[in-house]
Amino acid sequence: GGFLPTKNKSSVRKIQIDWQTAMQFAELTKGMEPGKPFFVRGDSQYQPVYNSTVNDILERHCQRAGISVISVHGLRHTHASILLFAGVSIGSVARRLGHASMTTTQKTYLHIIQELENQDVDLVMQIAKPNGPFCGAERPQCGASGQPFPT
Repeated sequence: GGFLPTKNKSSVRKIQIDWQTAMQFAELTKGMEPGKPFFVRGDSQYQPVYNSTVNDILERHCQRAGISVISVHGLRHTHASILLFAGVSIGSVARRLGHASMTTTQKTYLHIIQELENQDVDLVMQIAKPNGPFCGAERPQCGASGQPFPT
């Protein structure tokens, strides 16, 4: 039993989690033998739990909740997308996902990066507008006279 080899060295990693999740894991693993896997099922014997098993359970829970079915791998993509939309850097997301290169993350999440760039352009246009938040008499960065740059 055990896990299959990882794709690359960066796949073996430690990630930080919030204290509530850490406490839940601590409760789940209390009294367990160190070094034994804890994603197992069975009464007295350790048995491997396969990705398909977890996906089947997740599918049942999604159906019961009346929401779209998502796989564990889909949750991974959702997690990365939420981090990117929250402003977490590509480098941090790449390390968290275990990507050997930020290029992998950039290629995989290009659609999100492009959407964030569009939001950045909108923000720049708002800032640069005459009489926008950074222009006016109290803000000389708009021009030496304190007036907005001509449009």
